[in-house]
Amino acid sequence: MSLFAELKRRNVFRVAIAYVAVSWLLIQVAETVFPVYGLSDAAIRFVITAVAIGFIPVLVVSWVFELTPSGLKRDSEVDHSDAAALADGKKFNRVVLVVLAIALGYFAFDKFVLDPARDVEMVEEATEKAITRARVESFGEKSIAVLPFVNMSSDPEQAFFSDGIAEELLNLLTKIPQLRVTSRSSAFEFRGDSINIPEVAEKLNVAHVLEGSVRKAGNQVRITVQLIEAKTDTHLWSETYDRPLDDIFAIQDEVAANVVEHLQVTLLGETPKAKPVNVLAYPLYLQARQIVGLLNLEELSTAEELLNQALEIDPTYVEALNELGKVYGYQLTWMRPSTEEAAKLVQRLENNLAKTQALDPDNAGLKTFMAYDADNQVTAARLFEEALETDPSRLDTLRLAAQFATELGRTDLAIRIYEYLAERDPIRLWVHFGAGDTYLAAGRFEDALHHLQTAVSLNPNAESVHWRLGLGRLVAGDPEGALEAFERETHKAYGLQGMSMALHDLGHEDESASVLQELIDLQNDNFADIMAENPDIVPWPFGFARAYAWIGNKEEAFRFLKITAEQQGHIPGLANHSLFTRIHDDSRWLPFLHSIGEAPEQLAEIEFNPRLPYEVSAKN
Repeated sequence: MSLFAELKRRNVFRVAIAYVAVSWLLIQVAETVFPVYGLSDAAIRFVITAVAIGFIPVLVVSWVFELTPSGLKRDSEVDHSDAAALADGKKFNRVVLVVLAIALGYFAFDKFVLDPARDVEMVEEATEKAITRARVESFGEKSIAVLPFVNMSSDPEQAFFSDGIAEELLNLLTKIPQLRVTSRSSAFEFRGDSINIPEVAEKLNVAHVLEGSVRKAGNQVRITVQLIEAKTDTHLWSETYDRPLDDIFAIQDEVAANVVEHLQVTLLGETPKAKPVNVLAYPLYLQARQIVGLLNLEELSTAEELLNQALEIDPTYVEALNELGKVYGYQLTWMRPSTEEAAKLVQRLENNLAKTQALDPDNAGLKTFMAYDADNQVTAARLFEEALETDPSRLDTLRLAAQFATELGRTDLAIRIYEYLAERDPIRLWVHFGAGDTYLAAGRFEDALHHLQTAVSLNPNAESVHWRLGLGRLVAGDPEGALEAFERETHKAYGLQGMSMALHDLGHEDESASVLQELIDLQNDNFADIMAENPDIVPWPFGFARAYAWIGNKEEAFRFLKITAEQQGHIPGLANHSLFTRIHDDSRWLPFLHSIGEAPEQLAEIEFNPRLPYEVSAKN
């Protein structure tokens, strides 16, 4: 008998085929499952090596032994003419065929289902990287992030001062149109002694990083600054300044000028200069601004006290007045004051605005606040334009102007601003929230979901982040995915509202109604004290209007819309709100929009042509 025939008789070929098929399946499963459990490529290489090493011993065993109903026996002890042995051979053949069928099935699934999905994901990832790279390359090497300066003082409370110095430098550099500067909120996410500069630069899409330290003792201050080229992690320039505190603004000017010189930025005019303020009021302002920026509601009264102290020292300190206005606004919005306390806060806010206007009527921060709080959209448009004429790169003004443009139906303008903001401020949630809302209004669902998913990845525990992602999925036609997101929302009212809409779209009407009733009970409990003072107040009418409009209960939707208009006076953005598309065909829709000045033709008559930053204008 030939060797080939003997190998065939002893099932060596069949064992080899079965072994290879099973090994291939094991390797595919390992490549799919191991990364999910955090196992590295080394674990997959171990599996491949193990099955390769085992191949020869398995063939040797199949040559020497044969599996029978009585167990494993030497080949010489088996009667191959016996009927049972022949039946076992046929069974083995069937096993090999089943294994091959499974392997071929998985191969087909991987080739025609998983592979295209992976290819799409790889293309999207490559495209996103190419877009990011193109945006960075459009400024060449002229892009920078200013990291928070390290507090070297013995008093840890002085951290606000070192942060403030870094932020003022950032603000100076931002005024240079040829230089792309990452915003404070994004850059200041990275702090500490063990920062990996190239990694930070890659995340922020910048070519250079400015870092430093501040040591303050009495009236003396030492500031050390370093400009680093990110791709090589090398220092281009460094300097240490030992000066009296009175020279702090001169130091800022010197640092900004040196950065410009070493980045070889060609300016149309002189390097921007810091605006000096009272050196005693300045630290108080910085400390208060840190509290307000972090939105520490429990400490807002401390911020108010600090700002009032700064204003006692320098009553003309406009930026302190602007910050104090934010404090009053936040207290009115989030602290749920009583009617009497709210009236006092409103009076303080009005007095504060009057002082600011008297001192600096063209101040961009003042104009922004007035635009946001304007009674009508014509006035708001004018004030936003004036604010951006004064300071076209002010981020809070741009964000609110983009939101305003969306409300007017100018999604093209809003998208341009949000894309600029996403480059300048890539890790601020509100930027991605606003971009998501705008893309939804424009019907660009993939772009909307990209920004909303980015927001979730930045901070999955943030309030309303899952609700917003759920809304995006809901409007895009994925109620199942929307429900999953709504169930994760930490803000209970938002979560319940979203769940009621998603359950409706999934056909679970009874569950939807039950969740909506739970939301009604919750809001009545939350606003019980306010309703006790004013029985005519209806809690969260716009939230209920959204829910009822989406589930198709038009009567309730219009009832709550009318209540919203009565309580608020106007409903900005209603005409372009994605959740009201299902009642657009109702005969009451356009007349209602007309009654509140939100009809498309009314919005189209509002002129809004803000001056935009260099980066946005260059994309026209």
